[in-house]
Amino acid sequence: MKEIIHFLMKGWLKSKYIFLFPIAMGLLVCILLGINSTQSGATKNELQETFDNREETVRLLISSMLTKDRVIGLTPDERESLDILLVKEEHIKEILAKINEGDLQIAQQQLAYINEYETYTATTKFIPYLNQDTLKFERLMAEHLLEYDLPYTEQITPYKTALFTKQLFQIFFSPITIFMLLLVFCFKYMADKEKWLFDFFKINSLSNTSIYYGYLVPLLSIVFMYILIASILSFLPPLLTGNVNTIFYPLEVAVGSEMILVPVWKWLVFIPIGWGIFVSFLLLITICLFKQQANLGVLFFVISMLVFISYMISLKTGFQIGNPIHLIASYEPHLLTSNRFVLYLLGMLLLLIISSIIAYVIIRTKNIKFTVPQLNTTKKQYRSTQKFKLLQFEHLKKNRKGHILFTIILLFGMIGGVVIAVNEQYQTFPDKALKAIESYQNQIIQDQAHWKMVAEEFELEQALQQQMAEQAGEEMEILDQNPFQLMIKQLENRYDAVESLKGEINSPDFSETFRKVMKSLEPGSYKDSESTSTLTDMASEEQQMILEDKGITPWPLGHKWVSNFHDPSRAVDNDHFKRLKLFQEQNTKYDNSSLFTVYKFMDWNMMLFVLLLFVLLLWTTIAEERSPNPTINFLATKPIRLTSVYITKWLYNFVIAGSLLLISSAIVFLVAILIGGFGEANYPILIYARERIEEHFFLSTADNAYFYFESLAALLVKSGILIIAQIYFLNSLFSFIGKVMKNHYAAIIVTFLIVITGYMVGNYYIELASSFYNPFVYFDTWNVIDGWKSIEANNGRVNFISGTVILFISGSFLFVIGLLFRRRMAS
Repeated sequence: MKEIIHFLMKGWLKSKYIFLFPIAMGLLVCILLGINSTQSGATKNELQETFDNREETVRLLISSMLTKDRVIGLTPDERESLDILLVKEEHIKEILAKINEGDLQIAQQQLAYINEYETYTATTKFIPYLNQDTLKFERLMAEHLLEYDLPYTEQITPYKTALFTKQLFQIFFSPITIFMLLLVFCFKYMADKEKWLFDFFKINSLSNTSIYYGYLVPLLSIVFMYILIASILSFLPPLLTGNVNTIFYPLEVAVGSEMILVPVWKWLVFIPIGWGIFVSFLLLITICLFKQQANLGVLFFVISMLVFISYMISLKTGFQIGNPIHLIASYEPHLLTSNRFVLYLLGMLLLLIISSIIAYVIIRTKNIKFTVPQLNTTKKQYRSTQKFKLLQFEHLKKNRKGHILFTIILLFGMIGGVVIAVNEQYQTFPDKALKAIESYQNQIIQDQAHWKMVAEEFELEQALQQQMAEQAGEEMEILDQNPFQLMIKQLENRYDAVESLKGEINSPDFSETFRKVMKSLEPGSYKDSESTSTLTDMASEEQQMILEDKGITPWPLGHKWVSNFHDPSRAVDNDHFKRLKLFQEQNTKYDNSSLFTVYKFMDWNMMLFVLLLFVLLLWTTIAEERSPNPTINFLATKPIRLTSVYITKWLYNFVIAGSLLLISSAIVFLVAILIGGFGEANYPILIYARERIEEHFFLSTADNAYFYFESLAALLVKSGILIIAQIYFLNSLFSFIGKVMKNHYAAIIVTFLIVITGYMVGNYYIELASSFYNPFVYFDTWNVIDGWKSIEANNGRVNFISGTVILFISGSFLFVIGLLFRRRMAS
């Protein structure tokens, strides 16, 4: 076994490609560090905005009380409140001064401010303007930072701190890197198998145990070296800048209806160890399958099924202490909020040792066979049939190069990744609901404080007018009730109603309860309103009526369907952005059904990446035959016209792309059904329109746009048709460029440049009349299907039908031009 390990390690270290990994990793660290350093400052801006608002509120309260003191005087309790407000103002000034200097070590001043606020709220006369839950969490945060002498630091784009290390860990030690490393290992094994390396080892009287453990040990060594290099590179920024103590920086983790603070170091310990153990599990399985002579497809199928089963068990039964899937997923609330992760890692390490013993027995024993006969079959000699010889020829070339299998694996990874992303968002639904509730409560409290100050000013004005009337010897009618008190009372009721939702977050009926509560806080129907209604309000109400008529359960979270007109990106100022962002968070839709997953796949415009994947890895052109293997000379010597070769390649690209996409999508779709069910095909989806075509269209005068509804199933069918048109056009473009150019890779690059440029230009100048004829505009699949492109282009002709026709016509035109194009053959 030592000889094999030495032989393999020597061969791998001689390869120039193995040294590209640390270089690429270091380059990634530098790029991410550079990006974060230019964008860092979100936490500082957030703190500054928070305390600016608090300073403004405190000054308004002080001004109101000083005015009252000049007019009618203050009671002792009010005088005490004024003194506390003045002290709080000084603390806020100190905090803002430090923030303006770039010093975020403000925990001590913030604690002093919080203490004064709590004293202030304990007096008999006060106007509370902060959420008690938020204040409690701020206190815990400040106390933790003060304990370790830490400043506030950037969390969204961390820079030079342990939070940056955590961000890198989540990139380097992710399921994606596991997938890629396993893919590299498998291709290396297949390459060695093709070179008869195993027969060479057996000729030298080496046993199966020596051979396969000789492979396992170097692979594990590479994994551990990868972990070591990635950890060192990730820790370099905080080490070189002296910010190692930021490993104690606390981060928020939602557990039920409560936010818990967890220090960063728990992630930094758990992630690389857990990732390494999980990869070791997969390598043991891989080596056992190598011994069974499993081909690459079967190998990935078996491993994927085992991981999928573990993931399904986690979804259906919750956290299980014996399930290894928690090494790379769903570990934060269950393990990191306590010290259970230490016992869990020890348990998984023990399980790994037991699995190693079992794997040793399987590799050592000659009689154990888990394979079906097909796994041990050798490659069959190619025999062409009478029909479709050229198509078979193209398929054989791509298949023997591994392009088809590699494309299938990446397609499964991409589409399956969307399934997992959608499901993970659905699983964290309670956390998002809690944050939405607390954000809404903070907004209520700010509004409440505003109207309380207005009520105070009204009472003061009433008292002043009464005093002036008494001095003039006149009688004055005094209102029995402050008219602003009713609004304050409504806000208090609204706060209490939303507060009651926190206890229902983990209940199965929470979504319905949340919608009912939020709907009860909204005004009546837009039809009864005298003012013009926005498209969001109108569409939300009309959609709700359709859902009730058809008996369809709405997707959680909120009772509104937030239209693109209310997207935060369309905000006019920062305050407007905050309102729109809060509105969006309260109404973001979540589900984990198959149809919802496909909807998100289209909404995220993943098809563009899939099509570029086909161009990069799978599709073929005549240029591929010119270099580096001039098989075009072989084709030219046969009674086959180059026109037939061109048509065959075009047809092969179209058929293979459609087939692989259909097969992989169908299988992943079935997986999504197992996770979240089929979904509701008749779910009504909002469709935008620039002009009214039919009577059932609604008009929003506020947004100057029409809208109507179509079923989700109908829209997904339209998406499929548009995708076929996209494949048709892109295939014709790629085939034409491949006919014109000499080099296949140059054809790929040129195709990419044309597609990206056409897409960017078409969307940047979207309002031009010529954008209607730009086929690249219609690659934004879902925005074309739901009609939003017509709104952006201010042109009703930019729609699904036009896009499909233009893509097919332009694709046919490119195909014919490529067919007629003649290029002189090289001698």
